[in-house]
Amino acid sequence: MKKLLLITALMIAGLSTYGQTADDPWWVNIEYANNKFEYRYYEGLFNFLELDNSAFRVGVDRYLGKSFDLEAGFSYGKLIHEDIFEANLTDLDLRLVYKLANGYILKEESVFAPFIFAGAGVNWYGNVQGFYEEFEEGTYVSLPLGLGFDVKVTEKASITFKAAYKKNIQDAPDYMQYSLGVSFSLQRKKDSDGDGIYDKEDACPNEAGPAENKGCPWPDSDNDGVLDKDDECPNDAGTLNGCPDSDGDGIKDSEDSCPNVAGVAQFGGCPDQDGDGVQDSEDACPTVAGTLNGCPDSDGDGVRDQDDECPNAAGGLNGCPDADGDGIKDSEDACPNEAGIAANRGCPEVKEEIREVLTTAVKEIQFNSSSDVLRSSSFASLDNLVKIMNDNPSYKLLLSGYTDNTGPAAFNLELSKKRAAAVEKYLEDKGIAADRIRSQGFGEEDPIADNGTAAGRAKNRRVHIDIEF
Repeated sequence: MKKLLLITALMIAGLSTYGQTADDPWWVNIEYANNKFEYRYYEGLFNFLELDNSAFRVGVDRYLGKSFDLEAGFSYGKLIHEDIFEANLTDLDLRLVYKLANGYILKEESVFAPFIFAGAGVNWYGNVQGFYEEFEEGTYVSLPLGLGFDVKVTEKASITFKAAYKKNIQDAPDYMQYSLGVSFSLQRKKDSDGDGIYDKEDACPNEAGPAENKGCPWPDSDNDGVLDKDDECPNDAGTLNGCPDSDGDGIKDSEDSCPNVAGVAQFGGCPDQDGDGVQDSEDACPTVAGTLNGCPDSDGDGVRDQDDECPNAAGGLNGCPDADGDGIKDSEDACPNEAGIAANRGCPEVKEEIREVLTTAVKEIQFNSSSDVLRSSSFASLDNLVKIMNDNPSYKLLLSGYTDNTGPAAFNLELSKKRAAAVEKYLEDKGIAADRIRSQGFGEEDPIADNGTAAGRAKNRRVHIDIEF
């Protein structure tokens, strides 16, 4: 018996304990066992509820890899079959275990983990009673074959069940051994850097780091304070998601067309100081918002305000309106809706023959002395004037009456108005619309001849005719 215990101790000492993972290889099994004696045709072999064959079993397991473990076990109990055989049974064996929860058949992390095993062992029978082919107590060699499963309870403990058939290769009884117990680890996993990842699974066991980087700290290659995993430019220090942004405009230099001048994304990082949608390099007025090549054009006439003589009125003449297109802006055109000439303040040029009619009419309009009654000698010239007005519907007339200096000035002023009005009435009576004629009087003002002579006074008694538009 002492010899068997010594062998057992040596075998256990020579093994590492079984484990669930490579960094936790040592596991211990404590089991309740039941031995079943094979007699005739496996009589009673599977009747494992009989407690008279009870035993206890202690084992140690060693993790070899995902598929294999090595187990050494020691058991002690009874082997009884009715009144035929009874003995104390000490069992020591070594088993190679093949795990089905190996990542190929079942997942390694499966809660239910079945296995099969085979091995070799020695049995010592003592205090033998009964008769079994003149069996003698002593030590015999056996071959254990079996199967079982673990049910994982925690990371460090499982419930285990095994069924082993012990086939003796010498003249000794074969028997079944059923066992139910617990398997647990006595080893505390090591985590040197305290990052929650055990050293054997930690690529950097002495530097704390996250699990997603295998326990290593995330690098910051360019030392810009942004970890490489979050750094869009891991090899170039910068402040914009880890990338350089020299002008601080929120556009990284590699995508910034103007990396040294703050700008906007719309223009690839180039500036638009006045925010008018035209970048400065193409803006004729970069500091003043505008719509015409970046310059203001208040009236929208295509002439920028700084070059527009009429910035608030649309026009094509240096930016000014010219309704009649005569090249004279409306504000300076006496006839803005009728093309004319500059010499006539934008009004149409009066033909020479018409001027002659006007000149003749002025000369031939005559009144009796101190009277506003037209002489008949005036009618022919006035009729010619009527014809001109009918032929030129855009013409309007301004009639200005004058007198000589004979008599009181007040009387002469009133007389000059009446004489101009007399001419106006004659023309209206001939069909000229009243809104085309207006008259006024100036009395003795602006004499055109010497009032000291009869001939001069006659010339000063006149009605001057001007064409208006």
